[in-house]
Amino acid sequence: MNYDYPQTDLSRGILSGLFAGLIAAVANTVFALVYRGVTSFYEFNGLDVTVIVFGSILQLITCGLLFSFFVHYHKRGIGFYRLLVVIITIAIVFLGIMVRQSVMGSVPYDFKFLVVGTQVVIGCLAAFLIPYLSSHDKLIS
Repeated sequence: MNYDYPQTDLSRGILSGLFAGLIAAVANTVFALVYRGVTSFYEFNGLDVTVIVFGSILQLITCGLLFSFFVHYHKRGIGFYRLLVVIITIAIVFLGIMVRQSVMGSVPYDFKFLVVGTQVVIGCLAAFLIPYLSSHDKLIS
């Protein structure tokens, strides 16, 4: 049986986002556990393992979908996509910190570092790994 079929931009984007999301979930979980262990920051459980794993995967699958849209419909899609990833990553960092501040009052430095660290990992993987994986079919299929 022959299972070879040409990948579409959409399927490449989703598979690239899923693979990058799995890598981000592992990286962010290790980062959060090590950081919390070193700093003994356990007071806020809004960034627990479940949120980090599912959040990383969902964010990067969404980035994969956006990537497929930009590559398919725009001549300079990768450049626009990377610019959008940077803007969205900065927005998520600021929104995460602002929501925490509006709910709980002051925002500890440890929480800010955790949010920024996890989002930088996701943003870097979205900006660089998804385009790389999308152009290398053998890695994702």
